Amino acid sequence: MSVPEPPRGFRVAASLPYRRIALVLSGGGALGAYEIGVLRVLETLRLVPSLVVGVSIGAVNAVAWLVAGRDAGPIEHVWRTARGETLGVQWVSLALRIAGTFIAMMALLEAVLTLLGSDEFSGARWFWRHQNPEWDLLSTQLDALCWFGATVFGGLAVFFARRIAAWLDRHANVGPPEKARKRLLLVTSTAAAVHMIVGFMGWPWPHRFSAAVVILLAVVWTASAPGSVGRWSRNLALGLMPETGGRGLWSGRARRHILENLVAAGDAGKLVGTGTGLVVSALAVDRGVVTHFVSWPEVDEGFERRIHDELGEVLHLKDATEVISAALASSAIPGIFQPESVRGREFVDAGGFTNQPLHVAIARDVDAALVVLLSPSQPPAVSSPPDVVALGSRLLELANWRDLQTELRHLPPGWSREGSPARVCVVEPPAPLPTSPLQFDPERAAELIDAGRRDAWAALERAGWIEAVPDALEPAPRAG
Repeated sequence: MSVPEPPRGFRVAASLPYRRIALVLSGGGALGAYEIGVLRVLETLRLVPSLVVGVSIGAVNAVAWLVAGRDAGPIEHVWRTARGETLGVQWVSLALRIAGTFIAMMALLEAVLTLLGSDEFSGARWFWRHQNPEWDLLSTQLDALCWFGATVFGGLAVFFARRIAAWLDRHANVGPPEKARKRLLLVTSTAAAVHMIVGFMGWPWPHRFSAAVVILLAVVWTASAPGSVGRWSRNLALGLMPETGGRGLWSGRARRHILENLVAAGDAGKLVGTGTGLVVSALAVDRGVVTHFVSWPEVDEGFERRIHDELGEVLHLKDATEVISAALASSAIPGIFQPESVRGREFVDAGGFTNQPLHVAIARDVDAALVVLLSPSQPPAVSSPPDVVALGSRLLELANWRDLQTELRHLPPGWSREGSPARVCVVEPPAPLPTSPLQFDPERAAELIDAGRRDAWAALERAGWIEAVPDALEPAPRAG
């Protein structure tokens, strides 16, 4: 896919003194299409970084770019064609699974209530053939009245939820869990006994409502059990979540399939060993440290000591398969995607802890860094998010901004965004990008790619990394 040239010819500045340049790609979900535009500019300039550090979607873009020989074409095609369902953000699938589970459970409940709560199966009809139309009508009326009362009770509980919770917090004293479970068992047993006696005798009674109450109490009591039965019952509800057994909304299968295809179509040898180094950052679930997966085989004691001092660890990737797993782990947003396993350990997205790990690149002794942000570095504007999705985007923007300020305030001497040429070149959007991290859409991705390309040219010129040349000159090669 061709990349439009800038408005006038540019090339890497002949006076640029840096020879080991790091490229840092931030996380941000669907906002990551912005980074493709930046990569296209680097290709046009033939600026080859010696190190690429990626977090979350930045790790995915980094792996795809390097395996294709620093060609963003294959991953750009994915961005320009894939939607949420393709990338694993399967809202329609989730809605269908939840609706199907609810329908199946309600149908099963109705079937059980038909057997347990219908006077057609009462002892009076089966044992002494006693039928009383008036009692049947009264039972039906009582059922309707109880269900109507339950509806009103549920509505009041929703409306006064906070007040009820506050009152319970002040007055409730259920005592030790064992005593509470014994009380619950007594209530459940009493309700079950009353239901069976009334049903056996065929007396007027809200049979279906009564059966539903008994079932609900039995389920709550079973789920409160401390042993394996209780754990199984509690995990059953979580296990109904699609694909992940309750550890996230979706698995990483879709993202893995995309990365495996990109690696198969490229040169897997470019991901490990010599050449442009790769660092993929993720959060270790077991130890709570930020794990930096690195592509080079040799041990750099200075690098690893500095990472360890910052509550991190270094793991050396052995092959392309581990690189794919590391990228999936780095992009496994907690609660959205299930954790990913690498060498028997589980990892998730580290974006909430370090979304643009400039310090990792500096620890590798690079000369300069090009940092790509997916939200502005300026203080976020005061706003009131209208919904939960907007609130999530707002929190991501704030987290990224705070992390960047921490990185910039702890730069070593001689490192700065100022000067010409600046040692740190930051490519960033001038305003929040017009989409949310989970809104994957080809048309919006195309807009973000164009924005990334435009902002990259401006940032590189502002940092003094490029210079204008006559249109007739070709961009000069630049080794990283």
